[in-house]
Amino acid sequence: MIPWRAEGPYVVAFTTRNGGVSEGPYSSLNLGGHRDDPGAILENRRRACQEVGADPARLAVNRQRHTAVVHHARDADGVVEGDAIWVDEPDLPILALTADCVPIAIARHGHAEPRLAVVHAGWRGLASGVVANAIAALGDGPFQAMIGPAVGPCCYEVGVEVSDLFARDLTVDRRLDLWSAAERALQEAGVSTIVRADLCTKCNPALFFSHRRDGEIRGVQGVIGAIAS
Repeated sequence: MIPWRAEGPYVVAFTTRNGGVSEGPYSSLNLGGHRDDPGAILENRRRACQEVGADPARLAVNRQRHTAVVHHARDADGVVEGDAIWVDEPDLPILALTADCVPIAIARHGHAEPRLAVVHAGWRGLASGVVANAIAALGDGPFQAMIGPAVGPCCYEVGVEVSDLFARDLTVDRRLDLWSAAERALQEAGVSTIVRADLCTKCNPALFFSHRRDGEIRGVQGVIGAIAS
């Protein structure tokens, strides 16, 4: 896993595909999906929660649909649709799932009331404002964020119907830079401190699941976090 050393009482990790129990195309730390063994997914999520020292029975996750919808952790039950979750309660883990889209963690710092959000941001979510909505849910800043592994500008070829939704310089030779698109969305929403992983999920099959590389039959990684008590 890739930890984020955020300022404040936050424990956040971006998962890889390694360290779990799933088999075949879901090997091994698959955190979601309906084709893999449900028991394996539960065990993998337990292991991910263990990394942030939180109770897996309390894990909050959305039913992701490339929206700009943000839920409070108490309302994210895996059934309601949404693509970002925020929490203000200690030891309640939150999880966003990705397999090429951008996983983002956002936290307040220098504030008496800690709040944390995790975001699943593909081109649809970025274009429709999921980052700004997540930050608005966190209240007053200042904010810090980390952009995790996602398909890189080396590999993310798109059509003009997608590239036209973003600043012109973000697409070169039909390849959209989702990492920089996410960074700009964070900056425009007032985030002052941003860390980027700059790891391409498609280019690293030993580390990450990738929809662009493997299609529908594959697992998902993600970003998991909690406020420490």
